[in-house]
Amino acid sequence: MRRRPLLRVVLLCAAALLGLAACGRPVARSGRSFDQIQKLVAGKTAAEVAGLLGPPDSRTELLADDERWVWWNYTFLDGANYPPEIRGQVVHLEITFESPVLSSEPPVPREQWRVSGPLGVSYSLPAGKG
Repeated sequence: MRRRPLLRVVLLCAAALLGLAACGRPVARSGRSFDQIQKLVAGKTAAEVAGLLGPPDSRTELLADDERWVWWNYTFLDGANYPPEIRGQVVHLEITFESPVLSSEPPVPREQWRVSGPLGVSYSLPAGKG
């Protein structure tokens, strides 16, 4: 009978140690890699991207009628395109949207703006990682 309380203490200690080990390391909020997300959102509108990924953590208006959305610690780098030392690295996802019309034309709702070409999806490293 005395073994059960001891087993509980050991299991609680192990769980606490695992929790502490994970504390300093960010965890990606998405189960999809950066490359998977890049393919998923290609050519999509802002409304479609928000439906797929959820609302961004930050929105920034850029010059030339563009807008950048950022999801913090959202995805991770995976695959042969990345060196082994950064594979698995959690990164901030950045997507730039552009208006489908020139600024001199009547404006289009931002929900209809599209991912701005093949370079419209990028990532940045969390602070202290670069």
